[in-house]
Amino acid sequence: MAATLEKLHHELPLQDPKKCDHEALDILKTLKPEWKSEDVKFEVFTAGITNKIFAASVSDDDKVIFRVFGKNTEKIIDRRHELESWAVLAEKGLAAPLLGLFKNGIVCGYLPGKSLDVKLVRKPEMQTKIAEAMAKMHNIDTGHAKLPCVYDKMRNFLSNIGTFEDAAKQAEYDRAFHNVNLEARAAEMEAITSRLQPEVGFCHNDLLVYNILYDERNEKLSFIDYEYADFNFTGFDTGNHFCEWAGVDNPDFTLCPSKEDRRSWLKQYLKSKNGTEPSEHQLETEVQQSDLFMAMSHLFWTIWAIVQAQNSTIEFDYLGYAIQRLKVGQECMEEYLKGTR
Repeated sequence: MAATLEKLHHELPLQDPKKCDHEALDILKTLKPEWKSEDVKFEVFTAGITNKIFAASVSDDDKVIFRVFGKNTEKIIDRRHELESWAVLAEKGLAAPLLGLFKNGIVCGYLPGKSLDVKLVRKPEMQTKIAEAMAKMHNIDTGHAKLPCVYDKMRNFLSNIGTFEDAAKQAEYDRAFHNVNLEARAAEMEAITSRLQPEVGFCHNDLLVYNILYDERNEKLSFIDYEYADFNFTGFDTGNHFCEWAGVDNPDFTLCPSKEDRRSWLKQYLKSKNGTEPSEHQLETEVQQSDLFMAMSHLFWTIWAIVQAQNSTIEFDYLGYAIQRLKVGQECMEEYLKGTR
């Protein structure tokens, strides 16, 4: 399906808003020929920490979304695979339709709704909707081999870690990571999951609050941004989501759900996924393993953030974020190991 996309020669600059708008208007002449350029309005969404995302519209009911990829993100994101995953989800009604592909980004349809925040994600009715939507996604069968992507992605991230151009940042990195063996931590988790053989399904892999939309008028919840969507441990998706209760811009990991909160959420998720109430043993296993998958999520995004800190031009403290997630991830891993003794 991604192969039938309109392919355009344009490149939208991240650092030049006027030129970005000009190029976007030129793209719209192809994708939306019925629109008059003078009627088009742009609305920039600032939530992303990898891309620039903005809407173009001529009315509230006629909008498209532009996503401009951040500099050097192709080092850690397989764009072709992203489009293939997006096409699968769109076909199942779980993603907006893809409309066009330009040199450094994509144009897609508009899904109504507003992104969640750390307060909305905690509401019981919202938790139920997220659990149901995630269960539906995890049950997708594409016919491809169900192999977890997380370790290959982490190895790819690790291979792209270099040095900082900024000497002060290099010094900060050296202080925080001088005795941390990220490869060994990933290998430890891989050894554990090879013994446990957790379930694998089609996962979003990046369900932070900004990537969950809720349309209050239609009471419909949707996921957006499928850069990392792929087959993975379903526990990674749920554990990653629990981590993202902390928020994005100034994450507060004390907001992450307690074991009792996770038990309640996972009970709803398993019921939606399997069509029956989970057994007490199944539920307790999922709750206990959620510490492992939260630790895995923290490690994944720690390594990702180091690469971003060395390459991205977006204004975000990626290195501070990496240091924070390293610390919290270690706490989650210690909690998991304590539960296995």
